[in-house]
Amino acid sequence: MNTDIQNRFEDAVKYDGMMTKVFPGYEQLPLLILSYLRKRVLQKTHLLDVGCGTGTTLTEFASLQPEWSFTGVDPAAIMLENAHNKISAIGAENRVKLLHGTVDTLPDEPRFDAATCILVEHLQPDNGAKLHLLEGIHRRILPGGWFVLFGLHGDLRTESAQNALAAWLEFTALQGLSETIQNNVRHRATVEDFLISEERIQALLQEAGFINIEKTYHLHLLGMWIAQKP
Repeated sequence: MNTDIQNRFEDAVKYDGMMTKVFPGYEQLPLLILSYLRKRVLQKTHLLDVGCGTGTTLTEFASLQPEWSFTGVDPAAIMLENAHNKISAIGAENRVKLLHGTVDTLPDEPRFDAATCILVEHLQPDNGAKLHLLEGIHRRILPGGWFVLFGLHGDLRTESAQNALAAWLEFTALQGLSETIQNNVRHRATVEDFLISEERIQALLQEAGFINIEKTYHLHLLGMWIAQKP
């Protein structure tokens, strides 16, 4: 991971409490993901969260699914410090393992019943890096396991994506965020991030080896897909 993205993750810790204002539905995201996973996985599932960040989603997962175990991996040490604090606060240290690194640095074993990748894929350029990420996740899921991908997407050359971006920025304004923050959101989505079309995401998931791919959520530029490893 390059230094610019690493620094951006470290800066993001300051805005952890702002995520619900920037991303509509962020507070309900763990419930949304679990609503698709719970009927598809085993009662004692081991779930991998790639790019777990400050552990907000993992903490909710652990609270809602006391019979599951979890592994979170993230390249930003300062994010993991926050995640450790959250996991410790709910007494789930024995069920949640947090690792410093990326999906590439994970050991070959254990493999996982399910995996999530939330607000990470769009940070990677579509020069092989996106596919490499998805292939790495695919390798670490057990046959028959499920994967949930959630993040920003859209071909910003199209009118529909520009309309979605405009609506998203209006949402941040209605949330009371400053013009500076709104401009920062726009800059990241249009300059720093690497958004791709829905069709391209579908193609990359297929190329990585996933089947039964279904788009399950779409709001502004946010999207969620669930897919299975054969």
